[in-house]
Amino acid sequence: MYHFLTNLCSAFQVESPTLFIGVLILSMVVGFYCLTKGGDLLSDHCSNFAKILGVPNVVVGLTVVSIATSAPELFTSIAAITSGAKGLILGNIIGSNIANIGLILGISLFISPINTKNAVSNTQRSLLLILSFSFTGYLFFHPSHSLSTLPGTCLLIFIASYLLFLTKSALQNRGVRKKDSLDEEDIKPTSILLSCTMILIATAALWAGSDTLVFGAKNLATLAGVPEELVGFTLVAIGTSLPELAASISLVKKGEFSMLLGNIVGSNIFNIALVGGVAGILGPITATTTYPWIDYLSLLLLTGIFAFWLRGKQLNKIHGTMLLTVYLAASLFTWTFNS
Repeated sequence: MYHFLTNLCSAFQVESPTLFIGVLILSMVVGFYCLTKGGDLLSDHCSNFAKILGVPNVVVGLTVVSIATSAPELFTSIAAITSGAKGLILGNIIGSNIANIGLILGISLFISPINTKNAVSNTQRSLLLILSFSFTGYLFFHPSHSLSTLPGTCLLIFIASYLLFLTKSALQNRGVRKKDSLDEEDIKPTSILLSCTMILIATAALWAGSDTLVFGAKNLATLAGVPEELVGFTLVAIGTSLPELAASISLVKKGEFSMLLGNIVGSNIFNIALVGGVAGILGPITATTTYPWIDYLSLLLLTGIFAFWLRGKQLNKIHGTMLLTVYLAASLFTWTFNS
């Protein structure tokens, strides 16, 4: 898809630069749309599968919904590697995690107050903190300042262990969850077949959307002389976080606060471990900005605040305002110093 778009637009770039820019912007819009719709479909139908199997809500948020809503970041990172736009990847991973907490949770708190008591376990909070500090610490202190095969493999081993742990936990609680879930006689083969079909369609939409988004973002960054990582931190990160935003707004309106917070925690873990692990193996991936520590510090600050609040704090609009302010300040600082 990426190479097809490149060949198609090469003539526009020579004959009409203005038209070429318009095509790049349209490409990003189409990419965002496909990623959002693909993420929504994948999230909805994967969640249906999990509920049919009797998986508890918080586990659905931590695993199924988190994997589905992290799929845009994964597909975008793979597309960025294959198209030579590796600078987008770290910006996308870090920017998406920051957007999940600062932007998405911040907006959600303006819709409804959220009680975090018993919503996410101490283990999940600790894992998120350890993973975030380890990830940024490695990138900052390692001489190469890059994500390569060895750390990528470690990240994938971590996420595999994480999934095994949650699967075991889900199976232990399956009997409890079955009481509140669909009865076996209510599970129709047609609904399962429909979910399988929609998951395949969603995957195709994510693939097409990621390629068109990377095509537009990479070429716009080149034309504007802006580092790819900076574009990934803001524009691409917000775009690939749209499925999380859609899912979070829906969940907060339904009062599914455990699944909402579990989705944010799980999505951030998967962004670092799964997306970062795959990118490292296919990489190496190196930071391209002048002051990458600004992005690392922003991630650690928001993650620390989020983990602290998850100890049982009642969150409201004031906390939402704080999160949005920190997010906007982080975006402003990185654009000011790294552009």
